[in-house]
Amino acid sequence: MKKNILKAALAIGLLNTSLTFAAPIKNIKILGLDAISRGTVLSYLPVEVGDDYSAQTSREIIQTLYKTQFFKDIEVVQIDKTLKITLVENPHIKYIDFLNNSEKVITKDSIKQVLSGMNLTQGKTFNKRQLDKLIEQLKATYISKGYYSIEISKKVEIDSNNRVGIELNISEGEVALIKSIHINGNKTQEEEDLLDLFEIGEPDWLLLNYFTKKDHYSKLSLDAGLETLKSYYINLGYLDFKVTKVKNKLSDDKKSIDISIQINEGAKYKIGKIEFTGDLLDKTTKDLSKLLEINTGDLFKRQKIIFGMKAITNVYTNQGYAFAKVDALTSENRVANNVDLKFKITLNRKVYVNRITITGNTRTQDEVIRREISIQEGELYSDEKLEASITKIKQLGFFSDVKMNISKPNGFKDKINLNFLVDETKTGNLSIGMSHSNSSGTAFNIGVREKNFLGTGNTLNAKILQSSAVKEMSFYFSDPYFTKDKHSISYGVFNKKTDGAKLDVASYKINETGGSIGYGIPITKDTRIGADLKLSTRKVTCGDTFKTAAYEQVQCASNDKTEVKLSLDWSGNTLNDYNFPTKGSSKSLTASIALPVADFKYYKLNASTRDYTPFAKGLTFKTNAKISLAQGYGNKELPFFERYYGGGSSSVRGFDFNSLGETYDNNKAKGGELSILTGMSIISPLTFVKDSKNMRISAFIDAGAISKTISGFDGKDFRASTGVAFTWLTPIGPLGMYAAKPFVKKTDDKTKTFEFTIGTSF
Repeated sequence: MKKNILKAALAIGLLNTSLTFAAPIKNIKILGLDAISRGTVLSYLPVEVGDDYSAQTSREIIQTLYKTQFFKDIEVVQIDKTLKITLVENPHIKYIDFLNNSEKVITKDSIKQVLSGMNLTQGKTFNKRQLDKLIEQLKATYISKGYYSIEISKKVEIDSNNRVGIELNISEGEVALIKSIHINGNKTQEEEDLLDLFEIGEPDWLLLNYFTKKDHYSKLSLDAGLETLKSYYINLGYLDFKVTKVKNKLSDDKKSIDISIQINEGAKYKIGKIEFTGDLLDKTTKDLSKLLEINTGDLFKRQKIIFGMKAITNVYTNQGYAFAKVDALTSENRVANNVDLKFKITLNRKVYVNRITITGNTRTQDEVIRREISIQEGELYSDEKLEASITKIKQLGFFSDVKMNISKPNGFKDKINLNFLVDETKTGNLSIGMSHSNSSGTAFNIGVREKNFLGTGNTLNAKILQSSAVKEMSFYFSDPYFTKDKHSISYGVFNKKTDGAKLDVASYKINETGGSIGYGIPITKDTRIGADLKLSTRKVTCGDTFKTAAYEQVQCASNDKTEVKLSLDWSGNTLNDYNFPTKGSSKSLTASIALPVADFKYYKLNASTRDYTPFAKGLTFKTNAKISLAQGYGNKELPFFERYYGGGSSSVRGFDFNSLGETYDNNKAKGGELSILTGMSIISPLTFVKDSKNMRISAFIDAGAISKTISGFDGKDFRASTGVAFTWLTPIGPLGMYAAKPFVKKTDDKTKTFEFTIGTSF
């Protein structure tokens, strides 16, 4: 009883105390504001006019306002029922600058995103803890990319207006280079093969390593390589594979690193039972198993199973089931080391193409693009046709980018809309001016060259060229869709005067006038055949030195003038891009004959190929080869001006233009009946240039030979060089330059280690 009385007394006492210290708020006065508005502060306050004020209220106000991080000092008192809040604002950010950031690790755009996410942008309230957090985050990013010597110093200055200027000085240092990398625990696979799975590692040979930077350590790249290693083993059937330990040993100077990877391969698994469930339509289990290309008892190869699932999916998507799904359920038997596979096929419903729209084509007519689209409105959806359509649009060379997206029209569950989004690129130019070429000297030219004339997809090429070596007037036009069956037609007329002496070949002049007409027919979606008939008359005048030396005495004395040449050609193109392909090939085969109805009688055969293969870090491996041969017939020699020449930017770089092969006594090249040109390149975007989509750099090896006669070909005719080249698609055309060093040559060869050209690419 006494205890209850005591509790009641205490409660009454506390209530009286509370009432004694509580007082109503009749006014709120806020002092010290500069950048922050009074309304903003009021919106955060836990009290308002009319509420009672107490010591607890003061504590709540201070805690609430501190949480905003707007203020570095807060004082709260009540005087004569007026709540007085005195504030000292944190400074606001005037600017934040990054000094000496090379953007090799973090770009300016990335920094802007980080600053925005951390409220460290201009006008925001400065928070020292956030700045320190930013510095630590930046350091962690640099270290993850191998820059262990990274140092970031800060300079913070507050001006008289309580605004803060921040400078972060970044001293990147050098990226740690991989001194050694080893894999231990591998019993069935060679260490060298496993290390090839990593984008990073011990350095490649010098020139290649310049592009790949393979020995530049990066934790992200190492982690990606470990995942690739895991996938590699699982694809071979080692489902229990594990990376048990990764040890990185950094040198004392933080400039090199040794990597040791310990693995456990585990047991190898084989395929057990294979089942198919769901809606198979007209396909039997046997049909689908063939598409999988796996059987019971085969090694479990995950990648092969994935490819098989894609092949099965394509069977149904090409029949209109755009949203068909193939799910694989696995059941492992770790005792027998088998994996049972059950494939569940879900077709959903057939889908038809409702509408096809094209956007982004500001000058190219819709019809030019639509005629490359294999799938039509109202037709069943087909993945295969859609992918082929995108490739064909890219091959036009009219667009720098081609994308496609799918949308569903409202109210139609069995229809989809296809939208092709294209980005126009420069396809031609009007040129009036001066130019220079190493092959023909200074030239005045005026002309129109347009492969997408008026947006029709037709090609127009009209020009007047005036130089010391070549004077030319020509007009050519071609229509790649002359008929609805994609037959093409081309025609043109020309007059061309050539001074061989100015082309570093021989002392002769040719004045040729004529015209041509051609016709092409598609054979498959990637190949065409064509025929071209050219009629011309040419006047050949041999120079005095040419006659005196009796270099080509018979032909110089000949009265041959007329020529009727028929050319037949086959071409195939699977390149994935017109300007800078990274995958596919371009091949051609051409046979030409000067018909016996005219004066000249000779034939030519030309075969060429270009192949592109992508590999690590956006690099492309290119190989090219071209074989050309020509001979006269009917007791006629091959005209000396129709011989093949080699050397220079378009054949074997590092050698002077048209300098390969046998020469006359005056050291001018004779040319030859046989030309063999080949080469290989590693092509890379310029990763160190922010906007380099129209630029490429390459390391190359060129080789070639010019033989005076086909029967007299000798391996000693070959010349070879290596070097680096650069191409830039400028508004006035492709700009190219290279530096090359011959490594297979003879002492009297004419070499050229550097060349700059307009109008060439690699």
